Amino acid sequence: MGDDPVREMIERELVIERDGWARERVDRVTARLQRDVPEAARLETLVIWSSRYAAFTGPGRTIYVSRRLLERMPDDEAAAMVVAHELSHHRLGHVPMPSRLWRFVPLASALRALTRWIAGPDNERDADLLAIELCMDAGYDVERCVVAFALLEQVVLDYGDVDTVLGPESPHWWDRPSHEHLRARVAAVRAHADAVRRGERLPLDVSRERARRRYRRMLAIAGGAAATVALLVLRRRL
Repeated sequence: MGDDPVREMIERELVIERDGWARERVDRVTARLQRDVPEAARLETLVIWSSRYAAFTGPGRTIYVSRRLLERMPDDEAAAMVVAHELSHHRLGHVPMPSRLWRFVPLASALRALTRWIAGPDNERDADLLAIELCMDAGYDVERCVVAFALLEQVVLDYGDVDTVLGPESPHWWDRPSHEHLRARVAAVRAHADAVRRGERLPLDVSRERARRRYRRMLAIAGGAAATVALLVLRRRL
């Protein structure tokens, strides 16, 4: 795991479920979704103990799903949709490359940074669409996979977050959410499943190019910030 510092932090700071039904389920669906992928190139899914209903990924070869979220999933199909969504972020080029620098960032800060990096309406939509392709290729039933969204809807409504389900009444560009609202996501996934049945597929290169442009923008912002700091330091010395 030398190239997976985020996993090292998570295994050090969180409880990982090593056996039992939850681990068996994620192992089973992760293997089935990657059955055409060489074993050496496959990702692994870990079950973490967290108070959140969470699924996420990061640099390296690991997907993380909270046991609390898995407890809401009634079968392998719903769990497969969750895992496939995170697999898709890797295949679409949304995930930053591993770096030892992550070791110097507190876990909570690292996870917030990764969310900002990986998520976004375009990335999330593409990950949903590729996820349903992966589920269909693995032989899972589309409607039972889409149940995952209905369960997420129940979770967010329990927290009183109606906007996540139906969308904000007056969205503005400056507070654009990181995800489309759940009803729109379900409609898009069902429509794409119909397109897949007609022989259409998500153009992966489009999403990768979008991710590359975002990466270049972030580097430019970081470079500009570094240059500003260096200039301020130089002025103080003068």
